[in-house]
Amino acid sequence: MKDYTIRFKDCSIYYEMHENKTKPTLVFLHGYTSSLNVFESIIVTFKKDYQLLLIDLPGHGKSGVSSAVGFKDMPEIMKSILDYQEISSAYFIGVDVGSLVAQGFGHIYPEHVNALVSVGSYSIYHDSCKKVSNEHVFSNALLSFKWLFAFKKYLHHYANIAAITETGLTKFKTSQTQFKRSGLKAYKGLNRFYKWDKPTKHYPIYVVCGEFEEEVIKDASIQFEQKVPNALLEGFNKSKRVVFLDQPRLFIEHVQTFLKSHLK
Repeated sequence: MKDYTIRFKDCSIYYEMHENKTKPTLVFLHGYTSSLNVFESIIVTFKKDYQLLLIDLPGHGKSGVSSAVGFKDMPEIMKSILDYQEISSAYFIGVDVGSLVAQGFGHIYPEHVNALVSVGSYSIYHDSCKKVSNEHVFSNALLSFKWLFAFKKYLHHYANIAAITETGLTKFKTSQTQFKRSGLKAYKGLNRFYKWDKPTKHYPIYVVCGEFEEEVIKDASIQFEQKVPNALLEGFNKSKRVVFLDQPRLFIEHVQTFLKSHLK
């Protein structure tokens, strides 16, 4: 494994590469409050067949925090990384907001996306974001209070919706270790992705949803499959949002099948 840090505007972005230039590239994008370490338990299997690229999103993990750089800039950040590593196209696994930025990248740079595995998230198109946002109005108010006065409980909220098993919870909490209050800045400008009406390319998307996911995300996942061409939805029993923390073996098997069926 090799680690790298690049500068984007006034922010440092950390990423890791498990190099294998003869294999297709698989990019991992974690969710909010987490870090690339959340994928630690599954990358061992994937690196046998893929070159792996794992990125800490702005304000998360070992990446820097900036008022000027956030999730909205990830398409350009990823393009810079892929260009530097001489990667012409890749497959993506995105969790939560990681899926949103992967879709944003696919909208701006469609020729660089072969397929996407979307975990615990929703489409950036068809007003899904508005429905999710409206459903979270009251819970976000409570979270704002926790963010200010009970930050450990704030982090626990996101861990609690990520996994149901004790092992999964422990792994997610470990991935949160470096997250600080200032990481919230990364959300600024995310609505950039919600202004687009339809995809610029219909690449294959495997939509993954846990049995104990929030109902609003379940509904958005169904809409994802119904309204986005080439999207396929699958539910996973006995799991929450970050499905692979609760059902790692099943997740790996199904994702490998999906990816292999779309290899280029």
